Amino acid sequence: MEEYKFCPMCASTLKSAQIEGRGRLRCVSCGWINFKNPLPVIACLVLNLQKELLLIKRGVEPCLGCWALPGGFVEIDETPEEAGKRELEEETGIIAKPSRQIGAKQHISSKYGAILMVGIEYLAENFDLRVGDDAADAKFFPPGKIPDIPFESHRALIDKFLLL
Repeated sequence: MEEYKFCPMCASTLKSAQIEGRGRLRCVSCGWINFKNPLPVIACLVLNLQKELLLIKRGVEPCLGCWALPGGFVEIDETPEEAGKRELEEETGIIAKPSRQIGAKQHISSKYGAILMVGIEYLAENFDLRVGDDAADAKFFPPGKIPDIPFESHRALIDKFLLL
């Protein structure tokens, strides 16, 4: 992820400083501080009536063609629950209601920097899969036959979810 060179508020020079115990960039003119907060991302955990887990085959990078949990970025005007509901319908055609938060994991993306992955269980109102948006495929997997998942945060959320 590219570093700021100039202040996004006033275009003045940024200087390194110790702020709140961390090295951060601060504007020499207006005092703006680059806090580098993680981007919020939702991961949807859905079981069908046979207790099989819903996964999508990614249709975009990173990890094009690999299996993962449905989900995506939380938009500025959404709660994580709303974002998951939207992403789930866009990627799989499933309409669902949020049930409970399973956990949150942070990781570093080479493309987006710090990501905060929030895993939420959703209760599906339908099970007719209709692949769309960033997914190339969608399928339910029995707990003992879940394929390799390249994202460590997804694997950790799946493991926790299946143990609950």
